Amino acid sequence: MSGRGVTRVRATKKPVVVVAGEDSNDRKCLRILLEDLCPQMRGRIVEISDSVRLRSATQENLAKRVDTLAKKVRARAAREKANLACTFVHEDFDKTDSGEVMSVRDRVQRSLEKELGTAHYVLSVAEIEAWLLLFPEALANTVSSWKVPKQLRNRDTGTIANPKEVLIRTVSNRSRRYRESDAPDVFAKAIGLNCLDRAQGRNRSWSQFRADAAACGQLHLQFSRRL
Repeated sequence: MSGRGVTRVRATKKPVVVVAGEDSNDRKCLRILLEDLCPQMRGRIVEISDSVRLRSATQENLAKRVDTLAKKVRARAAREKANLACTFVHEDFDKTDSGEVMSVRDRVQRSLEKELGTAHYVLSVAEIEAWLLLFPEALANTVSSWKVPKQLRNRDTGTIANPKEVLIRTVSNRSRRYRESDAPDVFAKAIGLNCLDRAQGRNRSWSQFRADAAACGQLHLQFSRRL
C-alpha cells in the first residue's frame, strides 16, 4: 500500500532516494554529486530510467506527467523493499538565467511536492554543462588538453548561452572533443580534487542544488528513518 510522499512497504532496507532525469548521463551526474554532497545518501540512491519531460508541460499535462512519474518512483522504492525518503528530478533549462527560471522551477516543484511530499526539482541553467564550467581544474585533469579560457572563469555560468557548445568548441579541441558522457567523469574528478567548495564562478541553479542536497540529508532522510 502506498500514500503520497511516503512509500508504505514493509521496509527491509534503508530508505532510498530516487533519481530521475532526461538521460543516463544526467542521472549519473546527480548520483555522483549527491553521494559527495550528502554522504548519508551513499548506497541509498536508485534510479528510474524513464526520460523526464516536466519543464515544458502545460499545467494540465504537468499534473498527469508528475502523477505518472510518482507512480514509477514509488514502484522503484517498493522494488527495493524500502521507504521512499526523497526524489531528485533533473532537467536542463536550455536557456540562460532569467526570471523565468524560478517561475518554471517553482511550478514544477510545487507539483512534485503535492504528489510526492518530499522531492527536489533540479533545473540546471542553462545546461548541466554550465556547472562543469565552474570547475576548470577538473576539466583540465579529465583531459590534459582541455582549458577554460580566462574570459569564462569567475563569472555567472548561467548567463553563458549554449555551454555544451562552449565545452565542445572552446574548452576542448580537435584532439579530444567534449562529449555528454564526459560530464560524470568531470564531476568525479572535481570531487577527487576537492573542487566542489571552490567553484570558480557562480550559478544560481548549482547553489540551489547544493541547498536541496543538504536539506534532504538533514530533513528527509532523518524523517524516513523514523517511519
